Amino acid sequence: MLIDAGEKEYGKKVLKYIQNIGTNKLKYVIATHPHSDHIGGLSTVINGIRTESFITVETDQNTSTWRNVLTAVDQNDVDYIDARVGDRYTFGDATFTILAPNSSGYEGYNNYSVVTMVECDQIRFLLTGDAETQSEKEMLNAKADLKADVLKCGHHGSSTSSSAAFLKAVRPAYAVISCGKNNDYGHPHRETIKKLKLMGCTYLRTDQLGTIVASTDGEHLSFSSERGKAKIPEYTAGDNVSTDQAPLYIGNKNSLYFHYSDCSGAATMKEKNKVEFATREEAVKAGYKPCPSCKP
Repeated sequence: MLIDAGEKEYGKKVLKYIQNIGTNKLKYVIATHPHSDHIGGLSTVINGIRTESFITVETDQNTSTWRNVLTAVDQNDVDYIDARVGDRYTFGDATFTILAPNSSGYEGYNNYSVVTMVECDQIRFLLTGDAETQSEKEMLNAKADLKADVLKCGHHGSSTSSSAAFLKAVRPAYAVISCGKNNDYGHPHRETIKKLKLMGCTYLRTDQLGTIVASTDGEHLSFSSERGKAKIPEYTAGDNVSTDQAPLYIGNKNSLYFHYSDCSGAATMKEKNKVEFATREEAVKAGYKPCPSCKP
């Protein structure tokens, strides 16, 4: 299965990578949403390797890049499938289930992203495209089983995704952030990195490590990377089952400021003045202001 393929100029690189690992057929290709940095290279891949099924969500996108993808799907007799929440598919020894999008009428295309939970025996990968907090809230409200060992952070590690409530539901042991080196958007944003650190989650970045490969036999999980060094501990399914994680936000009942839990302002706060919040939104709604130092 292939999910997205980067900008158009990366199509050949993605195709070559697939061929070099000994694959001559794709059972599924998923276009998470019609932004060029996700689907630009898909037409090259679909034209270059036998593809059985193409899964996406219909939008009003009508760019030449998106039309090229749809043309490749049509000309190569690829089965077109509308992504529907709850649909489950198998490929090899693995399965994947579609968890989002749960509604429509979004502003922009990011929240239209097809979110998938990939399961290989006991190991689970949550792949989120560019899904932002609105889509995350909808998955939470739908009571989706979001627990995963590996999270591909939404929207390249942007602060518009990876909300505290979502991360608490996923409880990933590892997070992978796909972003370009020295990109114009400042991805990944410090807020996302901060939350991952507070959760004790090991995070890996493509801007630092290049291509990141996760391998599993269904019980154990290991990582390798194209370049750079990363401290990646060995992992076995169930290693991160604890739910007793520290709250991400702590408010001061006297000052009415709220802080990240590792902020010095939270550390020096008297216990009787502390109030815990699971999400930033909850703190703001309660009338608390963000700490000007840690900027939660």
